[in-house]
Amino acid sequence: WLHTGDLAYYDENGTVFIIDRLKELIKWRGHHASPSVIEQLIMTYPGVTEVGVIGVPDWEDDERPIAFITKRPDSK
Repeated sequence: WLHTGDLAYYDENGTVFIIDRLKELIKWRGHHASPSVIEQLIMTYPGVTEVGVIGVPDWEDDERPIAFITKRPDSK
């Protein structure tokens, strides 16, 4: 299992559905970063169709923001 701070469920096929974010801030290098603000910024790129940002525990940075991006099929 991956602990992301999100509320999710999976169906009988094993498909995971993320339905809500339980934790609204990522603590990064002593600062608080909002995943939704980072997602909004990434969505301004023309080739991006979907994005999700989570915080992954990191011993140097408290948490490290990681973005999962779906790009348009015709983008590079």
